Amino acid sequence: MELDAFLEIEHKYGLIHDKLDGFAYWTYFRRDLAGDIMKKLDSGGELYVYPERSIGQQTLARLGTIKYALLYGRCPKGKHDMLILNAERRGWSQDHYECIYTDRIASEYPGSAVMERPYFQKHYRPVKTGNLFYTDPIEIKAMVHWYSRQLFHSKQLAGIRETLHRKIRKPMEEIGKAYQVKCDIERILDNMVCGYYVYQTKRKELGRVLDRLAPRIILEVVGYNIDCMIINELAQERRIPTVELQHGVTGAAHIAYNYYPGTKVKQFPQYFFAFSKFWIDTARYPLAPGNLREIGFPHLDEKAKAVKNKVSKSFPRQILFISQPKIGEMLSDIAVDLNELIDAEQYRIVFKLHPGEYERWRERYSRLSASGIEVIDNSRVDLYELFAASVYQIGGDGSTATFEGLVFDLKTYIMRAGAYPAVASLCEKGMARFFDSARDLYQLILADSSEAEQKSNFWKENALENMKREIDAIMSGSSG
Repeated sequence: MELDAFLEIEHKYGLIHDKLDGFAYWTYFRRDLAGDIMKKLDSGGELYVYPERSIGQQTLARLGTIKYALLYGRCPKGKHDMLILNAERRGWSQDHYECIYTDRIASEYPGSAVMERPYFQKHYRPVKTGNLFYTDPIEIKAMVHWYSRQLFHSKQLAGIRETLHRKIRKPMEEIGKAYQVKCDIERILDNMVCGYYVYQTKRKELGRVLDRLAPRIILEVVGYNIDCMIINELAQERRIPTVELQHGVTGAAHIAYNYYPGTKVKQFPQYFFAFSKFWIDTARYPLAPGNLREIGFPHLDEKAKAVKNKVSKSFPRQILFISQPKIGEMLSDIAVDLNELIDAEQYRIVFKLHPGEYERWRERYSRLSASGIEVIDNSRVDLYELFAASVYQIGGDGSTATFEGLVFDLKTYIMRAGAYPAVASLCEKGMARFFDSARDLYQLILADSSEAEQKSNFWKENALENMKREIDAIMSGSSG
């Protein structure tokens, strides 16, 4: 999805800076709207497959939230130099679950506290993260506030909805015309009204967290999450520097990292630590160039070296499919069709699901389920070991894993349909090849027509040292 029209229209109406009782309604939900448009334009799947739960399972999940709140929801006492908002979707590492983006840096700074939001109403345990606390108590308060307003203040809700409707109707109509789609204004309004009340509670409670910990710096992952956005607002008021650690593909098509030139966004972090200059150059961040830093990815640095020393390329030659929810159905069909074309004595296929696909994949990808292809449907299998054992990787959409695979010199093939501009650029640079069907892919593999070169463009080396140096400079006030 090309974003110029979207950015121009929201700038025309001043939506980024407009507020309702302090709530920057558009800034918090522009990604929701852009995602809805993108889905209609490319007919892709969902970003995540949400669990289907019975009433009993929903009740148990709610009880689990209370358990997490009681056992792990207490904010640490005293001041802490650093507050880290980690990635709640942890991965398995030997004997515990880790946040691959923040656990290493947290261990380097003993004076840090780590705050974790729930992942589909649960948390991954066991963990080794020190000074860890969960936001479940805040989630409970926010939901109680929202449900009580629905029950006892329906007129107030209706008034807020009507006010928001007046504010967004014209710009949404223009955006719809620009992309030739019908925007679901009722759904967006539902989310905005809920967000209005959730924001009120979370802003108050997260403000208390900041005042209690009084951090000198805040690190965050997934800066467009509502908790991070609220923290960024609060931190700016308290003059606490905020830093987002890159966790995935950014690029010109990712609405969360693209704003109209010159726009200042209070909900955006003050610094962005990118994997490399390549990622800095591919998006229109609402930051001064000096606040965009080339860092690298410490987890990749460490794991790639270790895995390369212990895992060899497999035979039959392994073809690794890297799936994502939006393209999973199409990609799984291609994997099944390719499996019928290849010589099983020469090649074997492994299909790695994205964590957002783990739920109900067997019913959603029925052909894949019945194909006999090995499917990785959990986070306990090391992705880097799969890379190290493979010769080919097959991907598409906007997966960061595709770029990680280049570190392992994998021959790379990209499904053309729905490929993000940043991923498509690999083909433009000659580092990968597009394919449109299983037959195309089969011919490309037989020809071995792909080269994994220039991988350093995407990952700056010595990432942990780079990150520590930049953090220290920001905390000391010597960073520009």
